[in-house]
Amino acid sequence: MLPSQLVGCSSKSYFTLTDARRWVRTVGEHLAQEGGDGVFVCPSFPLLPLFLDALGDTGARVGAQDVSQFPHGPFTGEVSAGLLAELGARYVMIGHPERRRHLGETLEVIATKVARTKEVGLAPILIVGEENPRDDPRPVLDRQVAAVFAAGEPGGDIVFAYEPTWAIGAPQPAPPEHVVATVAVLRELVARHTDSFRIVYGGSAGPGTFQAIANASAGSAGTPDGVFLGRAGLDPLNFIRTLREVRHAEFPPLNPT
Repeated sequence: MLPSQLVGCSSKSYFTLTDARRWVRTVGEHLAQEGGDGVFVCPSFPLLPLFLDALGDTGARVGAQDVSQFPHGPFTGEVSAGLLAELGARYVMIGHPERRRHLGETLEVIATKVARTKEVGLAPILIVGEENPRDDPRPVLDRQVAAVFAAGEPGGDIVFAYEPTWAIGAPQPAPPEHVVATVAVLRELVARHTDSFRIVYGGSAGPGTFQAIANASAGSAGTPDGVFLGRAGLDPLNFIRTLREVRHAEFPPLNPT
């Protein structure tokens, strides 16, 4: 079962070994005091053992940034879902726009990766969202969600990360009102297929993002279950600030008087 709240970070390819050691030391010390339930981090493949060893006793979970669409076998350079599960990973990122744009990943490949991940008991983190700010998110999300469930409901947990492509790497995250409206749509679409899911917001998320969304959502169905940080989370203190923010967020009433 997935935690009710999730706060995660993908280090992309930014971390050196020295950076990674500093991050796990700082964040690990904090989690040892306040607990790591709902916390996850997705480092580069070579850094997985370091993060698993350093955070294993805190309750935080570790994920990978990608997975092979193939099983074990003669696939040079690929990392199978089975191997990730053996290592102790819990999550796997799938479908990031950077991989779709630069590596040509299609919805069919993404769906296959989701299936491979679930076969071994890992929880995919499926990144979804529209390309441009003028796009209507509903038909885009509908296609992305439908592709994953086209072969029937894959059992187990799944996390959807709403990351509009136009907000990734931008100076500011998507406007809170837009996030709330789109998360509500995404929750509706996914609920048609499964009830074992969570939704997090990514796309230039950082300290202040979740509380701004909470202010706009007032605890409605458009409230994401957490946030997924990229560059902002590379600073361990920023990550800790965001974690505290999500855990202690305040929601205004739906109809203030």
